[in-house]
Amino acid sequence: MNPRAVLAECPLFVRLDPVALDALAERAELVELTSGRTLIEPGMASTSVYIVAAGRLSAVLPDGSVAGAITRLEPVGEISALSGEPAVAAVHAVRDSLLVRIPADHLYEVLTRHPQALIEMTRVIIHRLRRNQRAHHRERQRQTRCFAVVPATPAIDVTSVARRFAQALSVAAACRPVLIDAAAVDAALGTGAAQTRIDGGEHNRRLVEHLNRIEAEETHLIYVAGGDADPWARRCMRQADRILFVVDTQTPPIATAMVDELLRCGARAPVDLVMLRPGGAEPVEVLRWRERVGANSHYYLRRDHDDDYASLARQLTGRGIGLVLGGGGARGFAHIGLVRALRELDIPVDLVGGSSMGAFFAALIACGYDHHEMAHIALDTFVRQNHLNDYLFPTVALIRGRKFVRRLHEIFDERRIEALRMPFFCVSTNLTRGAAVVHDRGPLHLWVATSMAVPGVAPPVVWREELLCDGAVVNSLPTDVMQQLERGPIIASDVSTEGGIAAPGIEGPDPEGLLQIKGEERPRLFSIMFRTATLTSESGTAQRAARADVYLRMPVSKIGMFDWKRMDEVVERGYRYAIERLGDSRERLLG
Repeated sequence: MNPRAVLAECPLFVRLDPVALDALAERAELVELTSGRTLIEPGMASTSVYIVAAGRLSAVLPDGSVAGAITRLEPVGEISALSGEPAVAAVHAVRDSLLVRIPADHLYEVLTRHPQALIEMTRVIIHRLRRNQRAHHRERQRQTRCFAVVPATPAIDVTSVARRFAQALSVAAACRPVLIDAAAVDAALGTGAAQTRIDGGEHNRRLVEHLNRIEAEETHLIYVAGGDADPWARRCMRQADRILFVVDTQTPPIATAMVDELLRCGARAPVDLVMLRPGGAEPVEVLRWRERVGANSHYYLRRDHDDDYASLARQLTGRGIGLVLGGGGARGFAHIGLVRALRELDIPVDLVGGSSMGAFFAALIACGYDHHEMAHIALDTFVRQNHLNDYLFPTVALIRGRKFVRRLHEIFDERRIEALRMPFFCVSTNLTRGAAVVHDRGPLHLWVATSMAVPGVAPPVVWREELLCDGAVVNSLPTDVMQQLERGPIIASDVSTEGGIAAPGIEGPDPEGLLQIKGEERPRLFSIMFRTATLTSESGTAQRAARADVYLRMPVSKIGMFDWKRMDEVVERGYRYAIERLGDSRERLLG
C-alpha cells in the first residue's frame, strides 16, 4: 500500500497541490496497530498525525463514553498536533488496522514551506467541526463496513446465516457485500493461508495485505468463521467492525471453545448476539448469553423470515427505524392512527419505545399487533370497561391500580421484554432519586404498568426499596433513549398539548373559579394531577423533538386526558396527520 495514495484520498489533504502532497509523503510511513491496542492516551501530546488506511479506531472519553469511530481515510491527532494541546480522548484500535503516520515536526515543516496547504487543512477541520452532529453521527453509523459472523458451536450453519445476511445487507445499504471465508482465502493465497497465525511474520503480512486490498476495493465485507476456534476465526473477529455471534436459541449459555476465543482474541469491536429462534420458540436465558459474550444487544432470526434479516441489516448499518411514542392518556389513541399510516406507506418499524400511554402502545407494536388489533385491545381496555375504578381512601393514591395491572397481564401474558422479537423499551420515573429509569428487560406487563402509574392517581411501584411511577413525569417522549441505541432514524409521536389546562373566560384571581366552569370546559381532577406531575417533562419537549428525524406533534388539542369515549375521533386525527407528514418524509427515512 502506497502512503502517498492514501494521503491523496484523505479529505484532510485532498485539496493540497501535488508539490505539497509529495513533500508530505516524504516521511510518511505505514504502521500496524493490532486490535485492542491504544494509539493515544488522554493528556498525551501528539507527536504524529495518523491517517487510517485500513481498519477502524475508536475515540473514548475519560468517563468511558465513546466520542466516535474513526474509519478509513479519517485523521487522528491532527488538532492536537496543530494546536500543541494534549489529547482529550483515548484512541484504541477496534480491529487490526493499518495507519499512515506523519511526524508532527515534518507536518509543520511542510506547512511552513506551503502556507496554502495550512489554509486548505484549516478549512477542512472547520467544516468538520461545524457539521450537524446528528447527521455526522448517522454518517459514522453507516460506515460500519466489515462484519464477522461467528458461530457459538460447530453445529450452527453459519454460512447460511452469512449469505442471508449478505442478501439483506445488499438491499439495506445498496451495496454488493463480499463474503470471505477460509476457502476463499486459500483459493487466493494457497492451501492453509487462512490458518496463518497473527504475528509479525511474512505470511501474516501477505495475508493482511490481501485482506486490506479487498477492503479498499469493496464497500462491505462479511468474514465468515468456521465451526472451529482456529486462527481464521480469531482473524475474522479482529478484522471486523462488528462481531455477530450466532447462537441457537435452545442452547444454554455454556462455555464453548468459540466463546473462549472471542473473550481472549483482544478485539474491541462491538459484539451483537444473534439468536436463531424458530417461530413459537421461547429463547433460553438470552440475558445470560449476552453477559457471557459481552454483547451490548441481541437480535432474533427465523430461518424462513426475510424480514428478520432485513431488520437486522438495517439496524446494524444505522438504517433501522426507531419509533418513539409519547404519553398523554386518551390522546395516545393517535398512536394507533400513526401505526396504520406506517403500514399503508410501507415504512418498517425496527424498534420501539415509549413513555406512559406511549409505553402501552409501543408494547403492543413490539408484540406484533397491527392497528386493527391495537384498536380492539384499546377499546376493551379503556372504553368498554373501567379498569381504573378500584378506589382507595386517598392516602397514597386515588385507586389501588390492581384491576389495571391485572388487565395488562391479560394482554401481555408472561412475556418478557428481552424475549420480544422487536427491541422495546419503556421509561418510568424514580421518585426516590428524581431520575428516569429505562426498562429493556423483565416482565413486560409490570414495567408498562409502572410507566403508566400517574402519581396521585395510582400508587408508585416499589422496586428495590425505591418508588417508580409514570415515565412522563420526567421524560414524556424518550427520543434520547432511542438515540443512544444508535440504530438509525427516529420517528417521534408527541401527544402532549401546547398550553395544557386553562380556565377560559375567568379573569380572577378567583380561588373558586374552576368550580364556576360547567361541562367539558372544566379541567378534571386527573388532568390537573397529570399536568402538575409532568410539567418538568414538558419543559424539555423542544430538545426531545430535535433528536427525532421526523417529529409528529399530533393534532389532539381539546382532547382531555381521560376522554376515552373519543377514541375513534383521536385515532382518525392521528392517521390523517401522520399519512400526510410521513408521505413527505418516506424517502428520507428509507434512504
